[in-house]
Amino acid sequence: MESVDPVMCAYKLVTVHFKWFGLQKMVESYTHTQYPRLFSKFHREVFCWIDNWYGLTMADIRAIEAKAQKELEEQRRSGQVRGMTAT
Repeated sequence: MESVDPVMCAYKLVTVHFKWFGLQKMVESYTHTQYPRLFSKFHREVFCWIDNWYGLTMADIRAIEAKAQKELEEQRRSGQVRGMTAT
């Protein structure tokens, strides 16, 4: 660890408020058990893509974000509805 300098430490604070009598405890407990799994999956994916983002400047990152935002907006306007929908 002599050649490594830590750069950043991130903390995640998750709060859940589900105010529906009878379901509150069950939904909040389920949500709190699923968040660690979700974060672990996300962190694994980020690590797997490290070669694509390591060494990027903030300008590069902003350009990628702008491109993604433009693509998502185009999909939202002209594409079919995907994912979960209420029927």
